Amino acid sequence: MSDKDALYDEVLAGLRQLPPSMRRKAFGTLRREREQSRDDLLEEQKLLPNSHWSKKEVLSRIANPTTEAYEQKIYMPELTFLGVANQPDFGEVLLTFYPGEWTIELKSLKQYKDAFRSSLVSYERLANVMFDDLMEVYEPIRLRLMMRLRPRGGISSSLTIDSDWKIRGGNELFADWAGNVDQFGFEANNAARIG
Repeated sequence: MSDKDALYDEVLAGLRQLPPSMRRKAFGTLRREREQSRDDLLEEQKLLPNSHWSKKEVLSRIANPTTEAYEQKIYMPELTFLGVANQPDFGEVLLTFYPGEWTIELKSLKQYKDAFRSSLVSYERLANVMFDDLMEVYEPIRLRLMMRLRPRGGISSSLTIDSDWKIRGGNELFADWAGNVDQFGFEANNAARIG
């Protein structure tokens, strides 16, 4: 038996000797300490740059087989990560990608999105991290990232980032986003739906 196992048995025996009200008090104290620790971690994370969450080393790129223009849409119906409340969040991502010299190797993109499963991060930060990673690795002519989260507490949320926007350093050459009037942009941008 290890020292930790012996300590566990000792603490458990001690808890059993306490009346129920004192046991509740002990567990309440542990819960408050755990919540305070989580809150402290979240405060520390606010100061970290997006690069702290980057997983760009997982991404692989392949040479674009043509110099002709084309648009690639990639729909990821399953994105999972830990939200800031340390509860799993589920969403979907639609990428609109105009390749430059490089294009996306899809197997690495799947591994990349799965690498965030245990990340404790807000979806706003995650969308920006993913956008920054994809822009850096693939250097596309244009990248539009749309993230939609599953409802939680009766609220759905969506976030869009487009490298074409002037505010993001783009030249607003495409402006196909200007007439987008649907609920979240997925339908207007022809996201593939299976099933």
